[in-house]
Amino acid sequence: MRKTTAVASVLGLTALALAGCSSAPQTPEACGREAVTDPSLMNAVEVSGEIGSQPTVDFPMPFVAENAEHADVEQGDGPVIESMQQAVRFDATLYEGTTGVEIPLTTYSGDQSQVLGLSALVEQLPGLESAFECASEGSRVVAALGKEGLSEAFAQQITQYGAQTGAELDPTRMIAVVDVHRVVPGAADGAHVYNDGHGLPSVVRTPDGVPGVIVPDGAAPTDQVTQTLLKGDGDAIGEGDLLTVQMTSVDWSTRSVSTNTWESGAPATTTADQLPEGVPQALEGATVGSQIMTIVPGQGGSATITVIDVLGAVAAG
Repeated sequence: MRKTTAVASVLGLTALALAGCSSAPQTPEACGREAVTDPSLMNAVEVSGEIGSQPTVDFPMPFVAENAEHADVEQGDGPVIESMQQAVRFDATLYEGTTGVEIPLTTYSGDQSQVLGLSALVEQLPGLESAFECASEGSRVVAALGKEGLSEAFAQQITQYGAQTGAELDPTRMIAVVDVHRVVPGAADGAHVYNDGHGLPSVVRTPDGVPGVIVPDGAAPTDQVTQTLLKGDGDAIGEGDLLTVQMTSVDWSTRSVSTNTWESGAPATTTADQLPEGVPQALEGATVGSQIMTIVPGQGGSATITVIDVLGAVAAG
């Protein structure tokens, strides 16, 4: 294959720092994954090299796929991607099917502190959705993205990149090799904890674990109140750790939502001291996999109710 300079920036996406993840008990097969979706097409692509390093790929040219297809080169035994609302740490390279030009989307640095929300990724590369769906941590997947595998904006970036490097690239003929290094859970998966919730908000969850807050009619508390709703079995958060969290905040008086990472399509990754007022204190000693609710009093007798899912923590630096 013809090689080019690594162009991680071609994604036009901002990577998020990684956090640890809880194990999912599911296997790709139980999730409904097909290891090879079109053997006659995908078996023509040969992939070699170690996971985590840029692969060597050979395929007949021109390589044309009408639809998105994939084949598992190696299947890992880690947690399974169950939803495009999850985030992953991955490496990937695109290959143009007519010329064989390589377009590395990541730098293969081995840095485990970078994850990306899948919903944001597949919005730009919809042809990769089936490659990620039900894939497991530790897997390498080769995918044909199909004729509609790139968004219009991303296809333009590929065309422009080709012009800059002297190659005529066809965005409708793209192959990708993806290494799935880490799968971040989509929601807190800890054990339920009994709390005396008299006079406090209650939290309901969708089947995917997305929380909703029901605010009572009474007055907000005048002191901060924190409850662990789900107790995770992961490591405890340490001082200065880089956290990956899903979070939603609701005003007690107006019932309006001021923050909702669930709607943004990707968890937030940050240190605790960068989170809203009162949240760092609420997360002290929390464990990965936990869901925490904290109520922080505000002006005029109101308060901010924040529900935080702790999806991971990794020591900074």
